[in-house]
Order: sequence, then structure tokens, then C-alpha cells
Amino acid sequence: MRIEEYKDMIYACGRCEICRGFDFNDRCPEIFTQHWESSTARGRMAIARAILEGKLEYSEDLAERIFGCFMCGRCREECKKAAQIDVIEITKAMRQDFVDHGIKIPEAGTNMADTVTSSGNIFADTPEVHTKWSEGLEFKKDSGTLFYPGCLASHRFKEKTNILVRLLQKAGYDLNFLGDEQTCCGTPYWITGKMKNAKEYAKTFLKKLQARGVKEIITPCPSCFRAFDEEYPRLLGIDKFPIRVRHTSEVLEEIVVKKKLKFKPINKKVSYHDPCEIGRYRDIYDPPRHVLAAIPGVEFIEMSRNREQAFCCGGGGGCKIMYPDHSQTVSDERIRDFVKTDAELMTTICPACEMNLTHGMYEADLDIRVLDLAELMAVSAGIVDPEILEPDYFPED
Repeated sequence: MRIEEYKDMIYACGRCEICRGFDFNDRCPEIFTQHWESSTARGRMAIARAILEGKLEYSEDLAERIFGCFMCGRCREECKKAAQIDVIEITKAMRQDFVDHGIKIPEAGTNMADTVTSSGNIFADTPEVHTKWSEGLEFKKDSGTLFYPGCLASHRFKEKTNILVRLLQKAGYDLNFLGDEQTCCGTPYWITGKMKNAKEYAKTFLKKLQARGVKEIITPCPSCFRAFDEEYPRLLGIDKFPIRVRHTSEVLEEIVVKKKLKFKPINKKVSYHDPCEIGRYRDIYDPPRHVLAAIPGVEFIEMSRNREQAFCCGGGGGCKIMYPDHSQTVSDERIRDFVKTDAELMTTICPACEMNLTHGMYEADLDIRVLDLAELMAVSAGIVDPEILEPDYFPED
């Protein structure tokens, strides 16, 4: 079993309660939706320990506890103060054990992974649909810098993605794009425990990138960013991914620092949501805030739970697809944090967060736009019309 690799960590759990917090809805989105001790990090460690000792077996009854984790990393962040247990990696190992033992996982998770295999993206769209966001844009095939949007940015946020590329190109970045050869990064495989598929996929994808002469990847998706920069080296057994990978948060900050664009005032009250996978996973907290500070007129208002303590949007860990009701419940809670700020706009820098928080705004019947940080920059730089900031604006996609 994969969890045997983490035996020392599993036994290090002293059930101190730091991971879940003392208020059930303050830290862990999974216990917020399932309300059981077994749906907390320390509960999962107790399950893992019982399995290691032969007192419990993997079963479909456990699936919601293991696959209902949003993998937001808050428990791991809190455990830095205690036993330093990597709950995320142990949860991934438990998911792999499910698959390796032939235990049925949530059907939607299986379908998501199978769809990537059959179509190259999680939505089963054709290449024509996959590349529609790039209409009207020109790319340089020999630039060496690949713009990699990922599934959500390509299929659900075509306008946002088009605006982001226009912003980057206006700032002087020469970008390549895979076009019809663009496929998913492979994240659905490892979040559903299908590691054999993941290893083969990573191997094939790296060869494709190297054949295209890619030296650097810029992506707006934290999952894709981490896929290349973290997961691929583990899967391929290498120390470091041979291609430089940058999330757009770093690039947008670079635009500000190097004064590549001039910005005009945007007189709006703005709050910012920290995505889990670039926040707690990679400690990227300041770059987005530096960008907001550089836009004249913006009044930045922090939500009460921010940075390493930010509450999850509900879109991570595959839960958006496997447990959509849980995902919506978590999004609704995060929207309540935003409402307390009295801000006019919500910004973030993750397509999954943008989608789930937008759904949260709909659910709460709020006329509030959830914008990618690049959209705000593009308006300030005069690249797109300010109308995209207005609550009644509805993107064509």
C-alpha cells in the first residue's frame, strides 16, 4: 500500500485538533460539508492507521472521506505548528490505494480521468473548441515561451484568457501556443489516484514540449503550474523539471516591477481571494497584492481569512466534479467572507477559483463580478473596455 511510505507521519498524529480548528467551519472545508470527525485531517490519519494495522479495510463507505477532501492544504499549514504531517500527500496515497485495490471511486472522478484519456481535456471538447479563445491572436512558434492555459481557461473562460494573452503581448512577451496539440496537464489522474496513467502521460507530454523547443511555460492555472513544476518531476523520477515554469502571478508582478505598462486609475473597492495551490502550496501571497497596489485608484480590502488562513473556494481536489453540492457549500461560505468587506469587485488568479466563486455569486444572488487579476490590469492599461468591471456585464463565453 502507498500509505506505508508515510507510516511515520501517520503515527506522528497526536490528534491535537490544530488541523481542524476549534470552530468547525473556520479552517477545514471538508468537515464544514460532512460534519464528521472522520472527514478531518486527524480523522483521516486515524483511518490510515487503522488500515495499516489491519483493523479497517478500504471500502466504498470510506470514499467520501478520502475523495471529499478539497486538498486545500489548510490542515498541512496548521500542522507545521505541530507534527509537520503532509496530509495532502497521504490523502493522494490513499486515493491511489483505492485504485490499486480495485475499490470503486466516485464515478464522476473516473469519468473525468477517462475523458482526459479519450479527448485530451476534462470537458470532452474538440480541438476547435479548445483553441477558440485564441481567435484574433498571433503566436510565435519559435519563441521558446509557451503560453499554456489549461482546461478551464481554454473551455470556460475564453474571454478572460484572450485578455490575459493580449496583456502579456502588450507588455512585450513573445508567446508560443500548442494549438490543436494542446491537451490537459494530467492533474485529473493524480487527484483520482490513477498514478499509472499519470506517469505515462507525464512522460509523453514532456517529450511533446521538448520536441516543440519549449524553454519556458507561463500558465494562469495553479494546478497546471504545479503539475509541471512539482508533480512531473516526482512522476518521472527527476530532481527538477527541465523547463522553467511560471504562474501568471509572477509574470504580472514582473510587468509592474519592470514598468512594462502604464496604468490609469480604476476607482473600485477590490478584495482578493488567495488560491490554495499558489498560496499555501507555494507561498505566493505578495505578487498579486503588489499588482493591486500598482493600479491607481484601487481601494484594496482584505477578507478576514486571507493568505495562509484563506478559506478554500470549494473547487479543489476534484470535489467540484465528484461532490458538486459540497463544492457549492464551500463557495457560499467564502462568498460570505467577501460580502463582509463591502468591496465592489472580487479578484483572484486561478480559473478554478474564478469559476466556483462566480457560481457562489449566482447562488447568493449577488451582482458582483469575479475577475482575474489580469483583467483588472488590462482595463487599467487601456487594453479592454472598463465595461467588463460592471456587475451587469456578461461575457460572451
